Amino acid sequence: MRPLTMIVRGSCALSLAAIVACGGAGMSPPRALAAPADATATPSPPPVARPSDDIAAIRAELDQATAQAVAIQDEIDALEADQRALDARLAVTADRIVEARDAVAEAERVHAEAEARFHSHLIDVYKHGRFDPISVLLNADSLPDLLARADALTRIADDDRQVVADLNIAAADARYKEGQLEELMAQDRALRAEQDSRHQRLSTLLVEQQAAVAALSAEERAALERVRAAAAAARAEWVAASVPIDTAVEFATATVDTHPSVEYRVSASMPRTYISTGERYPAVCSWYGPGFHGRTTASGQVFNQEDLTCASRTLPFGTVLALTRGSRRVIVYVNDRGPFIAGRDLDLSKAAAEALGFSGVETVQVEVVTAAE
Repeated sequence: MRPLTMIVRGSCALSLAAIVACGGAGMSPPRALAAPADATATPSPPPVARPSDDIAAIRAELDQATAQAVAIQDEIDALEADQRALDARLAVTADRIVEARDAVAEAERVHAEAEARFHSHLIDVYKHGRFDPISVLLNADSLPDLLARADALTRIADDDRQVVADLNIAAADARYKEGQLEELMAQDRALRAEQDSRHQRLSTLLVEQQAAVAALSAEERAALERVRAAAAAARAEWVAASVPIDTAVEFATATVDTHPSVEYRVSASMPRTYISTGERYPAVCSWYGPGFHGRTTASGQVFNQEDLTCASRTLPFGTVLALTRGSRRVIVYVNDRGPFIAGRDLDLSKAAAEALGFSGVETVQVEVVTAAE
């Protein structure tokens, strides 16, 4: 996936830099903070990342020591977000491995029963010896006897076929279930490797941060603390934007300035008009939902599989994407990290994947947009 050039890192990245540069005066966040959502409260709109032409200039005003401490803190925050996403995926994968093992055990039991029935059938055929079906029919004493013998032979042949078919089906099902389990185990190993890599990097950064902070003046440390406080406020903003998982998500239509006559499906809490940043590219998309519904995402927002959201490994939280697949279009915002499977760019919520009409892995056209409102 190509890097995003005009979107700031995180929903309050501009506010963080401004707070450091302006001694705490700061700027208004892109969305007002609200109390944390509960089953009866109306959630806040999700924080939306917006373009910033002067973000580089603001950071350039920081002295070198403070800028280094802020840069380390930024990377620590990003790694901790990754860890939250990885923890959720490992927990879901662990549950699915347990289910898959149960399914394998059941498939093996059915296969063993089918195999025992097959062997029993072979023994039965051997004990009774082989017979010539033509002779059986020719030795009939009457037409009713002939029909009865023909029916019996048909039932014997059908039973032979069914015994073999049952065995083949059971064996194929057992192999399929074992393959699913092996795939889940491989995913678990890959996720744990990702987690270990991030944990090692995080440990290194914490040591670097300790040394960097020790070298700061009291004023510089105060600036860093304001950065951390602003980061905590940004996370609280995402928590407040959580959609209670037991409430229905409402949808509306939205447009993008590059093709205003085309309508996109969008969550009703999101803006209705968007401006293109000029960033367009194809992305390989998977989806996630069951098992993650109600878990906390990397941004802090509770994941609701019925909302129009997505996970990205690199795009800032709050980045808005206009997605197109054939004649289907949907607008999503980034609130999580992932996917952690090689070759995939975005993990869409179940509702977003359904809106685009796919249930596996598909290539989708992406356009990065910002709210015009």
